[in-house]
Amino acid sequence: MKAKTSVLKFGGSSLASADHIRRVAEQVAGYRRRGDDVLVVASAMGSTTGKLLSLVGEITDDPPLRELDKVLSTGEYVSTALLCMELQRIGVDSVSFSGADCGIRTNNRHFNAAVESIDTRRIREQFAAGRVVVAAGFQGKGRHGEVTTLGLGGSDITAVVLAGALNAARCEICSDVDGVYSADPRVVEDARRIDEISYAEMAELSRHGASVLNARAVEQARLRRVEVYSRSTFEPDSPGTWIRDFSTDSLRIVGVASHDALLPLSFDDDQLPARRAVEQVLCDLDSDSIFADHKDSKTGRRSILIPADRLPDASSFASELKSRHGGHLGIESVCSSVSAIGLGVGGAEHVRNTLRSCSRKAEVVLRHDFAGEHSVTCVVQPDHASKLMNAFHREFDCPAQEAA
Repeated sequence: MKAKTSVLKFGGSSLASADHIRRVAEQVAGYRRRGDDVLVVASAMGSTTGKLLSLVGEITDDPPLRELDKVLSTGEYVSTALLCMELQRIGVDSVSFSGADCGIRTNNRHFNAAVESIDTRRIREQFAAGRVVVAAGFQGKGRHGEVTTLGLGGSDITAVVLAGALNAARCEICSDVDGVYSADPRVVEDARRIDEISYAEMAELSRHGASVLNARAVEQARLRRVEVYSRSTFEPDSPGTWIRDFSTDSLRIVGVASHDALLPLSFDDDQLPARRAVEQVLCDLDSDSIFADHKDSKTGRRSILIPADRLPDASSFASELKSRHGGHLGIESVCSSVSAIGLGVGGAEHVRNTLRSCSRKAEVVLRHDFAGEHSVTCVVQPDHASKLMNAFHREFDCPAQEAA
């Protein structure tokens, strides 16, 4: 009988110390004892990636992205090797693999590479030998053999694409929260765990700032038909959240999400020099680095919102834009976004009107608002985002089965 393949991804908070690593190893051992082939995808320990970025910042505020990837990829080497050591100490045969060892091939875009192909032969060889494979998340190998990284939350992508390539029934994303919530529980006290959420809803929550799961990972899960189960590392038997394909006849607001810091660019879309300047800027970025690109029908000005956490150094990026394109681009002060997410809500005018009314009651001034297919977003001053998130969440009683 063919063994079941289990793919488990553990985030940095799950591997933050030696005690945390021991806890994870015991969980992995349980899957192996029941006869599963086990692939573990590990993020860097705790705040390692942030510390590495800070260290780079002490050297330069404009790091070459090739070298930045070299630095950032080291965090996962440490966590995978330590977890492997602990597994072997407790009698579980295991081997640590880099992204390249796992057969993950990417394009050549450093700091935010896209997976192009996967060759799982080496992983399957280890399974056949009875070993657990502990894979470094967040990284792959570019077309020229260079190490590349997959962007913020890239270990989620690693786990999902490998689960798909290995025909795993599901991919478990294990972290310090017990699933997907209707809002960030650190900001909204009455946020509630969602039992089941569609790929489309989860992708929108992630794209609009929810940090539980990477948006590109959700899209890869949808494309590869991988069901994702988000659960707590520290309470593994507690219910989590299923992310999978399902349909609903009702219009529901599943949750509220926020980007804390967005860099806004604005320009006159009718002016050719401005459009050319923006095209040059967009060439240096990728679609994941653009949160919103919309045009004001009244003024004719186009606005682009870039999440600061998608940039190696947001302040340096803004300074460079000012020096290169200051005459054509308006670079405004940092703002925040608050979005209501749900299947089809972008086309429901009453939802947009309710959010505007809710903003007025909360005495929050909107810079502007806009809608996508499954979202309505309000752009506000950063110190108003938390207040507006709570107001929206209360108004719709998220996760609501029907939008009022």
